Amino acid sequence: MKKLYFTLFLVLNTATTFATKDSLALFSTAVQKNIKTYIRHSNKAYTNKEYQKATFLFDSLVNETLIGTRFDDFSFKRIGKKRLQLSTIQLPTIIFTYASWCVMEKGEIPALNKLAQEYKGRIKIIVVFWDKKQNMKKIARKFNSNIEVCYAHQDYSKDTKAIQLLKNALGFPTTYYLDENRKLVSLKKRSLKPVYKIDLKTSTQNCIAFFDEEIKNLLITNSFNKSILAEH
Repeated sequence: MKKLYFTLFLVLNTATTFATKDSLALFSTAVQKNIKTYIRHSNKAYTNKEYQKATFLFDSLVNETLIGTRFDDFSFKRIGKKRLQLSTIQLPTIIFTYASWCVMEKGEIPALNKLAQEYKGRIKIIVVFWDKKQNMKKIARKFNSNIEVCYAHQDYSKDTKAIQLLKNALGFPTTYYLDENRKLVSLKKRSLKPVYKIDLKTSTQNCIAFFDEEIKNLLITNSFNKSILAEH
């Protein structure tokens, strides 16, 4: 069945694992080349209630065309600070995208705050709200100072590219895992509804366990990529 789905999909343009930093395909190029075909087949799958097929198509888009590309040097607004430019970050980076109206896991923010403190100096966690400042200021206060809380909106001209490529093309809430050279290591779509319908303590513990494993995988991959680049 998966082979059948694959034949309906798109011409894949995979970035080589052993490419040098400067030769990596650009994330935006891969998205723009494949997104229309993906959306056409995905919409058809959802219309026909073929949810397994829709999931497979998204996973194929990510794993076969986006993983291994170099993330664009996006910049995002911050409250009371100048825009955050991704190229200024020299650490493996995790970008969480939300909207202010998203219903988050009750333990998600406490978990991210704890992990941001624990891995301080080893990773950078960025939270981006697809909103204007006034809509996200209240929830932004819940994140600690180790997390970069940003926002982007279609009304801001400098946000147009990020809105088109990240919000409109790939949706949200979504998590992007980048190595220290902005190579995309993993991309995960998250649920719009809470999964853990439990108390705060248990939810926090579950979120910590999940994200901690993802962080460890990112650090391992980052170390591997560094060794490959050093050999070239």
